[in-house]
Amino acid sequence: MLQQLAKPIIALAPLDGITDFAYRQIVRAINPSVVLYSEFTNIFGIERSEFVRQRLVCDEKQQPYCIQIFGNNIELYGKIAKQLSSLPINGIDLNMGCPAKHVVQSLSGGHLMREIDLAAQIVATCKANTHLPVSVKTRLGWSDEANLLPFAKRLEEAGADSLTIHGRTHKQGYRGYANWEPIYELKKQVSIPVIGNGDVQNYEDGLEKLQNLDGFMIGRAAIGNPWAFLPKEQREAVTLADKIEVMLEHLSLLCSEKEETRAVIQFRKHMVGYISGFRNAKEARIALLKATTKQECKQIAYSII
Repeated sequence: MLQQLAKPIIALAPLDGITDFAYRQIVRAINPSVVLYSEFTNIFGIERSEFVRQRLVCDEKQQPYCIQIFGNNIELYGKIAKQLSSLPINGIDLNMGCPAKHVVQSLSGGHLMREIDLAAQIVATCKANTHLPVSVKTRLGWSDEANLLPFAKRLEEAGADSLTIHGRTHKQGYRGYANWEPIYELKKQVSIPVIGNGDVQNYEDGLEKLQNLDGFMIGRAAIGNPWAFLPKEQREAVTLADKIEVMLEHLSLLCSEKEETRAVIQFRKHMVGYISGFRNAKEARIALLKATTKQECKQIAYSII
């Protein structure tokens, strides 16, 4: 799928509890060309839970849209890849880099960087069970980048259609700074698209980091900040009133999907980003983080315009 897109490719990184249906709609409205990813989703959850399957719901308006999955069971990967193929999506992304302790201990995510044969088998199995492009999101390596190239080459040989590399090792977690140099070197050695990820703050920052890569992915900097995908001139034209309007639309979308109090609590992750940088933002942020209803959030938000 990425091979057909105009370069540079700009993508919203898959983030658990963040890149849900509601936020994907918001980002799509801000920038129609951003590649959207689902939340990070366990293949066992897809198999067993209707609630988890609902997290992946999409519509054609969200395209280009890819679903990211993780796990360690080869047979189940094949089954899930086949099931996902019937959805209006543009690709299946395999997470082989998540550093979260519970994910790694389940022999998934970042653990697969240490299991090159298993990782390659997972890619090959998914490719055999879907007509969709299969991509992989991983990191520089476990403790250093020494095995990045052989790992990536094996994934390419197994059929991976593209790679996204986060510029940190598993050992780093999210500490320190992302190192993009090994990603640039990797791109010289593979024939498939390579996307860079890690510490991209906005559109210009992504372009500055791009170099020989095919695109960049914005993750944490996009939380409560869908304008991160716009050029600086357009970002700076956004007013506080504009941000409040989009914030409340985002909250309304969440509330339409789930119980209101739960939606408001989940939305707290985005609130700080939406109102940062404006007068009285600190006081409003404190009040918003205590709110439990949509109406409370609306009153607090309008009080600072």
